[in-house]
Amino acid sequence: MKKIDLKSPPPLWVRIVFYFLLLSAVILLLFQAIFGYSLERHLQAYSRDREETLNSQIVNTLIEYYSAAGSWSGIQMPLLHAAMSTGTRLLLSDAEGQLIADTGLGRHQHMRMVPAQQPDLSGTENYYYVLKEGDVTIGELTIAHPVTAEISIWRQQDLILQDALSRSLLWTGLIAISAALVLGVLFSRRLTSPLEEISKAAVRITRGDYSRRLPGYRSRELNNLAQCFNQLTHHLQELEKLRKRSVADISHELRTPLATLRSYVEAVRDGVLPADENTMAVLLDEVMHLSRVAVAMDELASAESKQQDQAARETVNLNRFLQDKVASFEPLYRGKGLALKLSLPEKQINAFLDPAALRKIFGNLLENAYRYTGQGGEVEVTLQENPEYDPGAVPPLGQESMPDQPADQGLKDMVLIKVRDSGIGIRQEHLPYIFERFFRADSSREREQSRAGSGIGLSLVRELTRLAGGFISVSSQPGQGTTFYLYLEQQNRL
Repeated sequence: MKKIDLKSPPPLWVRIVFYFLLLSAVILLLFQAIFGYSLERHLQAYSRDREETLNSQIVNTLIEYYSAAGSWSGIQMPLLHAAMSTGTRLLLSDAEGQLIADTGLGRHQHMRMVPAQQPDLSGTENYYYVLKEGDVTIGELTIAHPVTAEISIWRQQDLILQDALSRSLLWTGLIAISAALVLGVLFSRRLTSPLEEISKAAVRITRGDYSRRLPGYRSRELNNLAQCFNQLTHHLQELEKLRKRSVADISHELRTPLATLRSYVEAVRDGVLPADENTMAVLLDEVMHLSRVAVAMDELASAESKQQDQAARETVNLNRFLQDKVASFEPLYRGKGLALKLSLPEKQINAFLDPAALRKIFGNLLENAYRYTGQGGEVEVTLQENPEYDPGAVPPLGQESMPDQPADQGLKDMVLIKVRDSGIGIRQEHLPYIFERFFRADSSREREQSRAGSGIGLSLVRELTRLAGGFISVSSQPGQGTTFYLYLEQQNRL
């Protein structure tokens, strides 16, 4: 039985549902508070306006009655009906202030016009009006609205409306929270299912299974994540193959010179070969080859562990640098019957980088071109500012595109050093791996002159280019030559 870790965080979909509910509850509470406050204020204002309108109608009706009758005689019954229909208490006095009608005394006393004592108007909201016919005062009217015990029909309706709206809002909130719960579960599961699938695929990678590939998703972010994951899986799969192959490559680099040393030493020991100058020269050559491999490995390890060092950088005139470097290689190329050409722009181009690293980069590229180009071939070096990226060029394994280059800017403010040879070329499927240490594309490149190499020259070129803030790519066709593209940041233009 699987042990449950009580300290582990809850699943993501549970947290999403919780936040859905929390957000819904907060929004509903705020809405209910604001709506309740606004409704109460509007109902109060509406009630006041309606009471003032009702009071004005009663006052106008009494004035019209007096104008038609010429006195207040017979006003008791109309006044009682008005009070009953509006749920108010009406007190009418004549021009001298004598109370002549009070609907709050009861029907019989009101109809008999029994003189009332001082009326008790506590617990009511009272409005006083002076009744005038033209400029003549004909009476006074008090309209008392109950506020505690008996309430008017109009206010009863207001309270009923307010209670109904509150209940509707409560039910709406409960339904909304329920809907948020259902939608939160559906949405969270829909969102987290791809993440769980990616997580399971990642677990398989940790177990050494690189065959899993993720499908495309409708979400742009998840789809990008899936594509990056598939690229990562592909790279890890290729690196695993390369790692297994590198064991054989390293063994080859070490076994051949060691076997030669052993055979010569045994031959000298057994007296088969004399320990003369020729024998010592062969032994020394093999020792020097091992030494070059060791030195190159040290340089590569140092480059891989370093970060960009600004202190070692300085402004380098690339035009002059390439002229000097090509001039230093011309005797070597001329001795093999190779043509070495240089193409420079009219403008002077400067770059801010480590000149020692640049010499190693360019030296390795020219040595490779020399080694794998046959007699009568041609090698051309080109310096170009603001170049276009060659989509047919292949970057090193793990670098799918131009690093840190926005698509809308392309290679703005970059400079290209291109080294093209007419040599034996490299097959397309081998291009991403030639920058890996000790990688041998095929036996056709295992030439006798390649013994001068260490097997990790291009790996060193890749790392030194990275330290310089640039990147490198390569294009090639078997039998048609190879072209290396070295991109560096341009400092300024003169």
